[in-house]
Amino acid sequence: MTIGQQSPISIFLILILSIFLRILAYIIGYPLFHLVLKIKVEGRENLPPKGEPLIIVCNHFSWFEAPLLYGKLPYDIIYLGSAEVWEHPIGKLLAKAFKAIPIHRGRPEREALKQSLQVLKDGGVLGIFPEAGIDPELRDLTDAGHSIADIQGQRSRIPPRLIPARPGAAYFAIRSDAKILPTAVLNGEYILSNLRKLKRTPVTLIIGQPFGPLTLDKTIKGSAKRDAIDALGDKMMYHIAELLPPEQRGPYS
Repeated sequence: MTIGQQSPISIFLILILSIFLRILAYIIGYPLFHLVLKIKVEGRENLPPKGEPLIIVCNHFSWFEAPLLYGKLPYDIIYLGSAEVWEHPIGKLLAKAFKAIPIHRGRPEREALKQSLQVLKDGGVLGIFPEAGIDPELRDLTDAGHSIADIQGQRSRIPPRLIPARPGAAYFAIRSDAKILPTAVLNGEYILSNLRKLKRTPVTLIIGQPFGPLTLDKTIKGSAKRDAIDALGDKMMYHIAELLPPEQRGPYS
């Protein structure tokens, strides 16, 4: 059942739950973040003003990039998230509370594209991870459209190195005509292991300079169009790579 098909009572309950979970995140979640993390933010001067459509892109080395971006940037970010998140009770509640848009990797995503474009049309901010997954070993499964919700090993990417972008992020950017804000999170992949040792993790969020919007020659078709979209996806990744240490840039060195 989509949002448009839900009863008024269901929509009201989801709204109340969303408000409650957001309040919990700000009152408990983010203060707790500062207890277990030493957070540093660089590049605040690069933040575009609120009210302009914006796509935020970031490396995806762990579970923690999304909440860090949401907590430390002055935007109400709507994330494009893997549909596996909705398969976990807590993940589903959080995804609904923060209005995330589900993506079924390996399939056409017309509804996700429609919702995303509406967010940007309304002057909102969309969050996308162009690598489309934490664990590169699982990419063949996700590309084939398989769920990886019950597979372990997707919490942190160690060693932390970029992997090639999937075409989805560039496609969304091309269709939106929105500016793109590159960001990078350093050391997020070590948070879970340090928590087990009761150690605080120094984490740095780096904000790069906005670029775009991305455009595509409308006359090209077929494989040439796919290659052009891949090249624009690589362009997004190079902007992220510039914010990372050389040893973490992978194919974007």
